Amino acid sequence: MIENGKITKPLKGATLIGTAKDIMNQISMCSQDLGLAPGFCGSVSGSIYVTVGQPHLKVDGITVGGR
Repeated sequence: MIENGKITKPLKGATLIGTAKDIMNQISMCSQDLGLAPGFCGSVSGSIYVTVGQPHLKVDGITVGGR
């Protein structure tokens, strides 16, 4: 949570709302701390293990929902 321009507390259960096309245009900074983790990709034919990851990003505008 950012209040009065300062980070105050972490949020849990937030939903980021928007389309990738719109959010990609709102990214203004990207860090160099790429972190990777195991994951999987699934479809009707089955699941395969993959590696997923992303560095921290600064997104200038995004809609946040949830409780």
